[in-house]
Amino acid sequence: MSDPRINLCMAVNNLDVGGLERLVISLLKNLPRDRYELSLVCLSGGGKLFSQVELPPSACLVLDKDPDVGTMRERARVPFHMYRIARFLRRRKVDILNVHNLAPLIYAGGAGRMLPSGPRVVYTEHNQIYRANERARRKFREYARLAHQIVTVSHDLERTLVDKIKVPVPARTIHNGIDGSRFAGANDGGVRRELNIADDAFVFGTAVVLSEQKGITYLLDAVKLVRAQAPEVQFVIAGDGPLREHLESKARSDNLGPNVRFLGYRSDIPALVASFDTYVLPSLWEGLPLALLEASAQGLPIIASAVGGNPEVVEHGVNGFLVPPRDPKALADHLLRIYRDPELRQEMRRNNLKKFAERFSMDAMIRSYVGLFDEQIARRR
Repeated sequence: MSDPRINLCMAVNNLDVGGLERLVISLLKNLPRDRYELSLVCLSGGGKLFSQVELPPSACLVLDKDPDVGTMRERARVPFHMYRIARFLRRRKVDILNVHNLAPLIYAGGAGRMLPSGPRVVYTEHNQIYRANERARRKFREYARLAHQIVTVSHDLERTLVDKIKVPVPARTIHNGIDGSRFAGANDGGVRRELNIADDAFVFGTAVVLSEQKGITYLLDAVKLVRAQAPEVQFVIAGDGPLREHLESKARSDNLGPNVRFLGYRSDIPALVASFDTYVLPSLWEGLPLALLEASAQGLPIIASAVGGNPEVVEHGVNGFLVPPRDPKALADHLLRIYRDPELRQEMRRNNLKKFAERFSMDAMIRSYVGLFDEQIARRR
């Protein structure tokens, strides 16, 4: 008897640490195995989180594409990579190919489109388009034709693609979701003791990739302003990335040492977030960051930049505050406001827990993707 399951393949650049990568791992873990035969394509190596993929080796294709696609060597290898992907998709008899961000769309989506009776291509846009210039947006509009369906992780992204980019492919929003059970009721597991932070100290925290996107430079500028009025407040910054050395140097030159701790990469995110009193995300652009959902699942008040999908998670004055990006003064003002108002923090905690349960659970996201994949299979037949 033939296998009645849908053959579904995910394609990513790699599974290095980040929200997109954790989302793909969540989909691979939580899509019902009685309905889907799953596989994975990684273009540029496996990445730090690849070991979390619960698939047999035969269901994974890991390529060695150079991240810099502009080199002469990599351009010459494009047909070879696409041939290997096409052969893998054909062998796996893939029905649906879900690609995440642009390079997987071009390489894997292009390979899938070359196959007779190839898979339906679903493209998930996370946030790349926000930083694209006009030329890159025009090129994206053409590449989008490789997809049969576009998924955006926020309504703001959907509006950007439909109204501004004018993609020639149907688009819909599926909000990111996480397993709230990993966060609800979590305790700090001794994190404060490890960091030598007193139980009654007030801690603002964040756990992100230390890149330009996350706006940590502006958080450090805000720390200087907060220190002038509340020198006892602590800031914890977890994560690694290309700006880590620069940010640590800036903190030292600004004499923020007693107030700011850089922790590097942490695998104990539920316990770490539980050690915070308020979560801070001063990003310059975003899709729908999992970090905000993790904070919401624990009921933390949130201060975030009013960019991308952040306002779809944070309602100003209800479960947190929204501030303009690149504005240390506004950020510092709202950090101090939350710090000084314990009753407001308690109200925001209650509101955040309620909003997470209603809109951003793993179950809600999986149901939406399953519904979308069912539609694509019906159209394929």
